[in-house]
Amino acid sequence: MHGYEFGEPGSTPFRFTTTDTRFGDGVTADLDDVLERYGVSNPLIVTDRGVEDAGLLERVTDGIDAEPIVYYASTEPSTEDFENLPTAAVDGVVAVGGGSCLDTAKLAAVLLAHGGDPADYVGVDAVPGPIAPLIAVPTTSGTGSQATQTAVVTHDGVKRGASDEHLRPDVALVDPELTFGLPRAVTARSGFDAFVHALESLLARDYRWVEPRPITYQGANPVSRSLAWRALVLVHGSLERAVFDGDDREARRAMSLGSHLAGMAFSASGLGAVHALASTVGGMTDRPHGECLGASIRAGLTYNLPVRREEYTAVAAGLGVGSEEPEPEALIAECERLRDSIGLPGSFDEVGLERSDVDEIVENTLVQERRLATNPRTVTDELGEFLLEVELEE
Repeated sequence: MHGYEFGEPGSTPFRFTTTDTRFGDGVTADLDDVLERYGVSNPLIVTDRGVEDAGLLERVTDGIDAEPIVYYASTEPSTEDFENLPTAAVDGVVAVGGGSCLDTAKLAAVLLAHGGDPADYVGVDAVPGPIAPLIAVPTTSGTGSQATQTAVVTHDGVKRGASDEHLRPDVALVDPELTFGLPRAVTARSGFDAFVHALESLLARDYRWVEPRPITYQGANPVSRSLAWRALVLVHGSLERAVFDGDDREARRAMSLGSHLAGMAFSASGLGAVHALASTVGGMTDRPHGECLGASIRAGLTYNLPVRREEYTAVAAGLGVGSEEPEPEALIAECERLRDSIGLPGSFDEVGLERSDVDEIVENTLVQERRLATNPRTVTDELGEFLLEVELEE
């Protein structure tokens, strides 16, 4: 990759954990075997109406012997959403859907095993032990949640994470066929999420400079960087094709694999300021996560530019953007070009935020310690002045 340093193994240990994964066309046919392996006879299927209406839920559950109970996740999960969860009647959880379904399923599996309130598990290392068996079947190519140890939910008006190694699904069945009919807008939003996952994972603070934590968001290491780079190449090369030609199955498969690899990567490295800002924007506007990333990517990447100039240059060169010897700003320009090409908002202003919102933006961003610990540049309250200059101009 044109001079990018993935990092060589050194004397500092690092940890890498991943979900048992089955990838490829038709792997959802393995669901019944997986349920039997984990002793699940009464599964709770967490999905949404869109997945059901598209016929995907029937495709996934048609081959299982068990009689599932279906629970419908909200579009943007909140800690207030779980009042009617039928935990007494089930012994395992299967998530069928996009990131919201997967994240809802993780908390459902916690509540099934440990009870309590969803808010009890927001933060890091708050799950007291193993959760109910959890199988993830993604129907979008975006969040990579099937490979991670975090559930993202809105709590007190802010998108927060419940992060614990016990939340990592036992098995992921990543079947590209489930994405072949994905609508253009969903493809764009979820695919841009995968793109930013890969990019922020690749550029995250080095693991040697991150304080040890109970979860494995430990900074970028040689394994996570290798996965993140492969994911970035796959998604960068296929996202526009999948958006503009939904029948391009080669692009759909590349997106499925790229988003999964990106999830594997950032579940080790962590993310950074772009995702932290996007979570803040989402909590304040209720806009879909992919749109919030589009609105946040210029600000987040520009904020980190002073400490990542060489890396931005190397990534831009590796992706073949800019000149033969691109300036670091070429990477930011390419991210903006991709965002605009697939029709996502390009600024805070486009999602309804104003200069008067800056204090709330900063407050709700700084509280996200899980993400900011691995951002390459330390984020402080000076972020407000930066946003007023770069993103919220008069």
